Amino acid sequence: MTAPRKVRALACLVLTAALIPVLAQQAAPPAPPQPAQRAAPARDIDPNSLAAAGIQAAQLIDAGRAGEVWDGASAVAKRSVDRNKFSDSITAQRKPLGATTARRWTLVSRHSTAGTEQLPAGTYANVEFDTQFSGNRSGHELISFRQDEDGTWRLAGYVLK
Repeated sequence: MTAPRKVRALACLVLTAALIPVLAQQAAPPAPPQPAQRAAPARDIDPNSLAAAGIQAAQLIDAGRAGEVWDGASAVAKRSVDRNKFSDSITAQRKPLGATTARRWTLVSRHSTAGTEQLPAGTYANVEFDTQFSGNRSGHELISFRQDEDGTWRLAGYVLK
């Protein structure tokens, strides 16, 4: 082998040795992102947003506007109770208690279910409130939401205990 050929062969070996790690990185699958770098799942929602939505629904009910709450409800809720029955039921429960004087949320929870006879499959969230009414009366409100197929959280139920 001539001297120029030896130099070219040596240069090719050096170049090949330098490129092997680069080529290996390109051939390897990309490393998965670290947990902190992953985007939040599409179904995530800030618990404070749910609590705020619960307060808005409760304030509409306080103002005697339960029918409007039903208007914005999930189709799941609308199939289980008609507008008049929803509104009348809430009015009957709330009227004897008097005006709301204080409300404090105590719990925001979210769960998914595969579905039952009474509860269709989906992702649900509950916002619970301890509520004070005039005359030192108190109650526990549970306002439920369902994430509908379009990704929007809508009212799924209201219970006063």
